[in-house]
Amino acid sequence: MARRAGRQVVAEQYFDAAMSILARDGAAGLKIGPLCRSLGVTSGSFYHHFGGWAGFVRGLLQYWEAEQTDRVVELARATADPIERMLVVKRLTVELRHDAEAAIRAWAQIDAEVGRAQARVDVQRRIALEQVVGEVVADRADAHRLAVLGMSLMAGFQQTCDPRDRDLLRVLFDDFQRLILTYAPVDVRPGTGPIE
Repeated sequence: MARRAGRQVVAEQYFDAAMSILARDGAAGLKIGPLCRSLGVTSGSFYHHFGGWAGFVRGLLQYWEAEQTDRVVELARATADPIERMLVVKRLTVELRHDAEAAIRAWAQIDAEVGRAQARVDVQRRIALEQVVGEVVADRADAHRLAVLGMSLMAGFQQTCDPRDRDLLRVLFDDFQRLILTYAPVDVRPGTGPIE
């Protein structure tokens, strides 16, 4: 492990710093030098951790998938009530690092490995959202279409709006929630206020 001011720097710190660089400078700004400087470590420590750029990118994509997708799904599944689960997914989705994700989406267009990871994450998210929506609405085809719409809403927001504008995204997802509830049986609809 690399040293930073008397403490150890672990791989997750590299990945977190990389997400910050992606959010600020895009994929073009994510380079070994700036990444190491942001952590106060040498490039030697980078190579010690990852062996090279390809190893780092693989690790970063795995970290992103675990932090931005698997964790959201896991926390949502811990909630028993279907409406409450939908609210948890909505809140956690609003809290994602959409600025970094916008950069990853752009990067995915020019890097095949990043593109495969992006596609995998999108599919995992759509399936998870479809399961959550499917517990609120009765028809599976409706749940599928609504999940595709929700994913399109998020990806479109990341690409066409300021991805740091969480207030706008929160309102958009409140609108999406109301749409989902129009497909729900009447007895499922109570307790559907906006995100707190």
